[in-house]
Amino acid sequence: MITLVFYMKDGKCCGFHCTGHADYAKKGRDDIVCAGVSALVINCVNSIEKLTEDRADIEQADGSVFCMIKSPVSTESELFLKSLRLGVEYISKEYRRYVRIVEEE
Repeated sequence: MITLVFYMKDGKCCGFHCTGHADYAKKGRDDIVCAGVSALVINCVNSIEKLTEDRADIEQADGSVFCMIKSPVSTESELFLKSLRLGVEYISKEYRRYVRIVEEE
């Protein structure tokens, strides 16, 4: 199962941590759930890095992606994080056994 934790501070999302694997498809086959979530996560990180002036701690290793905005969260980064959550929520509605969304203060 993919777990996507969104970190909240003062009602705003300031980062996320995505871990796990959906195991939707058999080993060696294309896993559309992982591919969809991965594309959204990578696009969010790239957008924050390239399209905002926010400073972020970003770590990627062994199927895990962590992104935490260090500076005050800009309107742009907030929008990218909301977009990530929206996209993953739609995937989760269709494939709820494979994706879990958590929110932490």
